[in-house]
This record gives sequence, C-alpha cells and structure tokens, in this order.
Amino acid sequence: MTRRSLIKSLIEEQLATANSPTPAARDAAPQPAPQRTLAGPVRTMGLTLDKIEDEARALQAALAQGQAVVELAAGLIDPSFLLDRFDTGDDAAFEQLKASIRDHGQEVPVLVRPHPARNGRFQLAYGHRRWRAARDLGLPLRAVVRAFDDQALILAQGLENSARKDLSYIERAMFARSLEERGTDRQVIMVALSTDKTELSKMISVARAIPETIARSIGPAPKAGRRRWLDLAEQLKDRRAVARAEALLADPDLATESDVRFLRVLSALSRPRQTTPQPMPASGQGRALASLGEEEGRAVMRFEADLPKGFSDFVAARLGALFDEFQRRKAR
Repeated sequence: MTRRSLIKSLIEEQLATANSPTPAARDAAPQPAPQRTLAGPVRTMGLTLDKIEDEARALQAALAQGQAVVELAAGLIDPSFLLDRFDTGDDAAFEQLKASIRDHGQEVPVLVRPHPARNGRFQLAYGHRRWRAARDLGLPLRAVVRAFDDQALILAQGLENSARKDLSYIERAMFARSLEERGTDRQVIMVALSTDKTELSKMISVARAIPETIARSIGPAPKAGRRRWLDLAEQLKDRRAVARAEALLADPDLATESDVRFLRVLSALSRPRQTTPQPMPASGQGRALASLGEEEGRAVMRFEADLPKGFSDFVAARLGALFDEFQRRKAR
C-alpha cells in the first residue's frame, strides 16, 4: 500500500464515523451537539506525497476536535500495545506533570479506543503519562473515545509523539523496531515517525544493534543524540563489548541519571582495552622469553629483562620472514 492510499483509506474510514460517537462515548457522556462535516481532511486528499505527514496530522487534529471529551476511570484503561517511552522510575518531568494535573486539572485529553479484546475496557493510543498521572492521583481521565484499527493507532501514537518532540533518539528507534517486528509496513512507520527512508533504516539498525536490555538499563539519555547512539551501536557489534556493558550497568554504584549512564558506558567501550600480559611459550630449556598483552588495541610483546643482549634485535631482523611464513600458511 502506498503512502497516499494509506492515508486516503484512513481518511475515508474515519470520516465515515467522525460524526457518530461510539457506544462507549454515548454511555459515558451526554450526546454531543450535531457536528459539522469535516472538510479539512477531504481537501487534503489531493496533496502530493511530500505533504503526507502534514495531511496525517491535520486528520488527527480535526477528528479529535470533532469528538466529545468524556471522563473515564483510569483503571478501565490499558496502555497501547506499543511502548514508546522508557520508564526510568525517576522522572522529574513526570512528577511535574502530576503536580500540574493535581493543582490545575488535566487540560489536554488523551485518545483511547474501545479495547479490541477486552469488553468494557479501553486502550490508549496516546497520553500514557497523563494516564499514569491520573491513575496515581486517583482521578478520572479526560479522553476522546473513538473506534479505530491498529494501523490508525500506530499513526496517532507516532504522530502525537513527533509533534511533542520529547521522545529521545533511542526511544524513537526502539519504537520503530517494535513496529517493524510487528510486520508494519515501513511506509506506515515513516509517516508515524515523520521521518524518511534513510533515517528510518538507521534508527532500526541502531535498535537492532543495541540489546533492548542495555538500552532500557541506560534509559532514554535525551542529551546523547543520534550520532553518539550510532557510535554505541557500532561498539556493541562486538560480543565482548556487550558483556562489558552489561557488567557496567549491573553495578549498583553506577549513576542513576540516564545521560551520565550513557556516557559512562560509551566511554568504557570506546577506551582501548588493556590486558594483563600473558607468558609466551618458553624456550627448549624451559626459560621464559617474553609475554604478550594488548594496549590501545595493539598486541605488545615484552621480552624478559635477563635475556642475552641483542636477542630482541635478532628477533626483529627475522620478523619479516616470520610474517611471510605466516601468510603462506594462512593461504594453504
């Protein structure tokens, strides 16, 4: 399905129901006043492909404005089947949101649909932090209730996140990977995340290279940015680096602040490893000759101090011949 036909089909489906409140909404609130036909999305059908993102956002806003806002018990609402945020458990911004809702009420409603598998319940499309805040405060949740399919939920959730611009790079990347793994068409993912084909490929590549356990242990790291997450993904292609990162993140004394955790992990993996020199095979007389270790990514040989003078020069003079012999054996 092309991007144009995707949005067109969504528009046609949603316009058919935009002026008819769902049964859940009718039960939860008085019948709203008759709504005007939504002409905005219709006019946008003729936009060229480079305007599809604006079209989808206009559709979302127009439909939200055309629906009644109801109050629902937070306990009747389940989260989306797609998680787009890392729950760090220590979020100052979330505590500020709770305080604002407690003191001033919930100003912006969330978007929910009747739960597709649990009768009498609802499922969030977006507004998870507002839902968590209302649940923690024991308050009802102001919501727009609409019936829509999984694809429309993906678009609504992704576009609302893009409009807020407060998801970090790794959260967006993991969200994109989750959609890909569900079999979502990449055209849909591009619209949902307001990104292009090249950038989406990089995001999914990063999310695949960084184990989700490591990403979530680090947290969203909003200051890290795209370039440094790409650097970390490159480092973690080495299995040994994955083990080192896991060991570092398991340290209970590691900083709790997400950006600091990210920098500690990236710094540790970027630093050249140094290994303890290991004794090499001894001479025929059982005498230790040298030890081999690693410093700054290079193998380092250290000769024993009590060897006869000139032995290191003797070895150096034959190094070229030894390398040639190694190459011949390797080619066999």
